[in-house]
Amino acid sequence: MHEELTSRVVLITGASAGIGAATARELARAGCRLALAARRTERLEELAQELRARHNSEVFVHAVDLQEADQVGGMVEAVFRRFGRLDVLINNAGLLRMAPLLAMPLDEMEQLMNTNFWAVVHAVRAAAPLMARQGGGHIINVASVVSRRGLPYMAVYAATKWALAGLTESVRVELAAENIRFTTVYPGAIDTDMPRNLDRSRLPASYPNHGRSRVPPERVAQAIARAVRRQPLEVYVPAWLRYAAWGCAIFPALMDHYLRRHYKTRA
Repeated sequence: MHEELTSRVVLITGASAGIGAATARELARAGCRLALAARRTERLEELAQELRARHNSEVFVHAVDLQEADQVGGMVEAVFRRFGRLDVLINNAGLLRMAPLLAMPLDEMEQLMNTNFWAVVHAVRAAAPLMARQGGGHIINVASVVSRRGLPYMAVYAATKWALAGLTESVRVELAAENIRFTTVYPGAIDTDMPRNLDRSRLPASYPNHGRSRVPPERVAQAIARAVRRQPLEVYVPAWLRYAAWGCAIFPALMDHYLRRHYKTRA
């Protein structure tokens, strides 16, 4: 057991599957006390029972609809009442929808922004004052590699993740004096339910299948667990994506040319 994490209180959103569930397992193994939040209560309860049986973990389950601002604030308050503190907030929950920008309904765009960005804003605004009063805390925001380079048919999803990255970079400076640290996680293609259940009927027939290039969510969970210990500013999974992001920033026209060929879009 990792002594530096023992009894640390960690709230994970989107904990019912994928990266969130894998992170819960990783941190339970390290001895953390966990609050698991998502809409699917049955899956949360199953995971909680697993963690209690396997690691004797203290686990609190909280059902929440992250598109409702009052429920997000209530989630943070419920965790604080349950444990008396909140050491780490992991904003992991996310929604993925892909379609050509001109074909995506506006209400779907709003759902993406509400879940991927506004829910994080509400969670940070609820958690930060509590963390400041207890002497500090750590907030980990799970963005995406498309926070650094937008991809075709992911315009709105990428925009929500760019917004999340910008938010994190700003508030980590604003709240440094309160001893609240921030980490942004930039996963690439991860093998979770989100890409597997994607509605490909809205994508061109030539759209490539990236299934073989996806990495398991456990790899992201391990990186997040290391981030809980070390509190880095940024984490890329896989790590080589950091250099790809630098290349995209330095050579944007070259990357546009590559993406047009890869996705078979016309110049």
